[in-house]
Order: sequence, then structure tokens, then C-alpha cells
Amino acid sequence: MTRVLVVSIAILLLGVFSANSQNQTQPAEHKTFMGTQLCSNCHLDIYKTFSKSAHGIGKDPRTPEGKEGCENCHGAGSEHAISAGGKGVGDLIVFSAKGDIQKQNEVCLNCHNQGAVSLWHSNIHESKKLACVSCHKIHSTNTHLLTAATETDTCGGCHQDIVAQVQRTSHHPLREAKINCSDCHNAHGTTTEKLISANSINEKCYECHAEKRGPFLWEHPPARENCLNCHQPHGSSHESLLNARLPYLCQRCHSNSAHAGVLYAFPPGVNPDTVYSQRLLGLLPLSQMDYRSCSNCHVNVHGSNHPSGMFWHR
Repeated sequence: MTRVLVVSIAILLLGVFSANSQNQTQPAEHKTFMGTQLCSNCHLDIYKTFSKSAHGIGKDPRTPEGKEGCENCHGAGSEHAISAGGKGVGDLIVFSAKGDIQKQNEVCLNCHNQGAVSLWHSNIHESKKLACVSCHKIHSTNTHLLTAATETDTCGGCHQDIVAQVQRTSHHPLREAKINCSDCHNAHGTTTEKLISANSINEKCYECHAEKRGPFLWEHPPARENCLNCHQPHGSSHESLLNARLPYLCQRCHSNSAHAGVLYAFPPGVNPDTVYSQRLLGLLPLSQMDYRSCSNCHVNVHGSNHPSGMFWHR
């Protein structure tokens, strides 16, 4: 009798233990997708813009609306709906530049992982912990879903120094909207410096300035090496986007004594036979500020095929 009672208690305890183990290992109820229409009941203003955006094209199976709608990016909304809503309720993903940047970006990169975005993880913007929503608004109807009205305004929000350069007299036509930042840069990542969307800075410049490419019989080494040796690409206070006024730009490499920096132009009333010696003695001022300087004769500074030789003449 005692033996039977002990066995019965053991079986009962084993059953209780097994039940507890099953309760502990049993997975929680999965969240379910509720559909975009249910989301629109509370978020009607967002739904209206979303339905007009590139993400809201329902007939395209590549878009969020063509898949699970709002929940394709924000996560299944069953718990959110049952709890009567609230920001972050139901563990929905909220896209904000102040939130979990990595988690948000992973959602975007699930779809946007090819082409221009394929190098995002080697991008300085990624290393600076920028969120995709820092530049893009997922419900926006702007071109490329930008947060600002134009691409230049979006980039200018952070790159204020470039905005100031574009306001200078000589500038690339960014403020006239004839070109955009993305014509030269790929903000999502490149293998070249400054996010240039070409193999090199010169190759990018040659896309528009093909006449400077060459090959030339007589090459100008600084121009061949890097256009930025002489030019400021966004804007300059000097002609032709130059880094400095002529002849001072040329004199950064070339000696400013004798012919290399002195113009053959004579002030009124000066004897041409003595002007050269008087300048060397400091009796006459130099005239670099009054004329075009080096480029008056050496016009083809990027390179020349002229038979006169290696001096880049007309």
C-alpha cells in the first residue's frame, strides 16, 4: 500500500513538472498582420501621403504596399491594434533619427541593397550613424522620398560650408538647379574619396568637360594629376572656379621672377627699352593685377597639341 502511494505521488509530481516545462517552452502567440486599411483608420493623414508615394504602389510586388503594406516596414501590428495604439506600443518600429539607427536602417536595407546603395556599409554617412530617415521620409511624395523639397536642400542641411561656396560668384549651377549633388556624388557610398561617383575626381570632371581629357602631346602635370589642384568644385570668388587669382595660382608652382611671373605690358610714358631693368630694380610696379597674366599666352593650361612646344600656347 505504501509502495503504491509513493508511485502515485511520483507520477503526479512528474505530470506537474512536465506541464510546467511545456508552459515554459511553449512559444508565445505570434503577432499577425492586420492590413493597411486597419492602420488607416487611425493614421489617415499618413496613409494618404503613403498611398501616393513610391512605397505605396500596391500593384508593384517590390514595394511595401505590394507586400504587407505599413507592416512591411513597421512590423506586424496585431498587438498594437489590440492595445488601442500608442507610439511604440506593440514593439512597432518607429522611424526617427533619434531612435535605434541600426535597426531602422536594416529594415530599409532589406529591400534597398543593390546598385547605388550596395556600398552603404563602407560609407562615411553610415560610420557617422546617420539613419536613412535623416535624408529620406518614407511616406513622402518628393523625388527619391527626400526630407526637403530638393536634393540640394537636403544635402545642404548638414553641408553648410558647401552651401556657402555655391553662393560665390563663380560656381557650379547647383543653386540654379541645373545639376544636383548626386551628379557628382553618391551619398550611399563609393570606393573613391569624397563619395565621388567615378573612378577618380578627374574622371568625374571629364564627364562634362571632355575637352580637358586629352590625350595631349604636351601635358600639364598638375591638371593631369587632379583638377582640384587648381579648381574649387563648388564655388570660388575667382574666375573659372580657381583656387586663387591669376597669376598667383600659377606662382604656387612657378617662380615669380623674370618672365615666369612678369607681364610684358608697359605703363603709359615708360620707355620699353628700359622697363625690364627698372622692374628688376624695383623702380616700376609689376602689372600682374592689371592683366590676365599667364593665361594671356598660355591658354591651353590643361594640355596642348600645339607644334610650338610644351608651353601650352594657343
